[in-house]
Amino acid sequence: MEGIFFKFTPTFLLYIVSVNLNENGFYAYCKSICFIYTANMEPIYSLLLGAGNRGTHVYAEFARQNPSMLKIAAVAEPNTARREKIRDEHRIPTEFIFTTWEEAFERLPPQLDAVMIATQDKMHLEPIMAAMERKLHILCEKPIVPSLAECRAIERASAGYDKVFMIAHVLKYTAFFSKIQELLQSGKIGKLIGIDLIEHVGHIHHSHSFVRGNWRNSAESSPMILAKSCHDMDILYWLAGSPCESLSSNGGLYYFKKENAPADAPKRCLEGCPNMIECPYYAPKIYLCANIGWPVNVITTDLSMEGRLAALETGAYGRCVFHCDNDVVDHQTVSMRFANGVMANFTMSAFSAEIHRSIKLFGTAGEICGDMEENTIQLKEFTTGNTELIEPGKTAGGHSGGDRHLITDFACMVRDGSGSQNPIGKGRNMIRNSFESHYMAFAAEQSRLEGARTIWLAEFKRNAGTESDGAASM
Repeated sequence: MEGIFFKFTPTFLLYIVSVNLNENGFYAYCKSICFIYTANMEPIYSLLLGAGNRGTHVYAEFARQNPSMLKIAAVAEPNTARREKIRDEHRIPTEFIFTTWEEAFERLPPQLDAVMIATQDKMHLEPIMAAMERKLHILCEKPIVPSLAECRAIERASAGYDKVFMIAHVLKYTAFFSKIQELLQSGKIGKLIGIDLIEHVGHIHHSHSFVRGNWRNSAESSPMILAKSCHDMDILYWLAGSPCESLSSNGGLYYFKKENAPADAPKRCLEGCPNMIECPYYAPKIYLCANIGWPVNVITTDLSMEGRLAALETGAYGRCVFHCDNDVVDHQTVSMRFANGVMANFTMSAFSAEIHRSIKLFGTAGEICGDMEENTIQLKEFTTGNTELIEPGKTAGGHSGGDRHLITDFACMVRDGSGSQNPIGKGRNMIRNSFESHYMAFAAEQSRLEGARTIWLAEFKRNAGTESDGAASM
């Protein structure tokens, strides 16, 4: 039967979700029990570093909707409009409004529990180190840092750190991937032999974030395999249940570059582009429509038609996609072998109509096929010939509810210490479990740049001074 759970505590804003009570899986369980724990917890007080898309629309929005769990006690953001928006919505005292993270750490609120780092990739290292020095709990956006040396520095510094330190690998918190892991652990497809995972980035998403946007240039942010697909490396490591042993990668920037521009295409879309009708990337089609949510709310804080038009006339998102300073790949593949013998293939492509992930897992006794955005999983068992269609359920919010479950887990881990009362995740994204996916991404990028050379991860880590025994908790 269908169940509706809402208004979990007197201080919880209305939160409605429908679950199938006949399912005993992760989704139904966590949604029916979460209110028992959160009803008795005090909110955690956090400093928010960065009030861009993730900072504002994920972390601050969660705090606004769930004041019994999370309170934004201070914010550091260089953009005045974004900073003032957070100040006003969360009633933050003036003395805890900052333009830089350095200012924030000089005058932290006395009641502070944690810091949430939602700045650009290259701005993670120093705030992480400062937060550890002050013994704060940390929730940091992925990737942890954009370079191998910095990743190693944080691995060394965080060894033995006794506070909650989590990375926003949100896919492990979705009902979809949680159900797949549950099916794997049940043994219904026997011994896992291989995994095929495809990330369909979506042509508009790619043009927005990785051609015109903040992650377009690897020198300014990080390589695409790290910036976008460390999510997928993390999922493959988690499902395989073993460290990656070797990998090779192919890929490149094939389409979004100057030589593919129509001969008469101007540098900016609004400069009289004659290709406006046939070009799917013509900026007004994307940013001057009725939608004012993502990706439109990224280009400006003034979402009026006039404000958006001004942003396209002068800002990065009004540029022709063939005349940008982007250099990250638009198509890449990675072939992996894990230490337990599991093999995996990953494809990341800009050239898809929709944004979604699809996966297939091959076992000795069956197979699992899934589409994350369609929210369907097929379990096919060889012995019986039966095919079971599973719809694991979704929670409102970004990444199919993964964002909400991640932040809930972080808050519960901070308050409970061990997460023993927390039914959602129980710290599955602690920092010690995130390094492996990053080393896989760094190795894949090196392989790609070296013509798909096979990289052995043990040697790769050793050369980088990062040799580990692979014993991190799965």
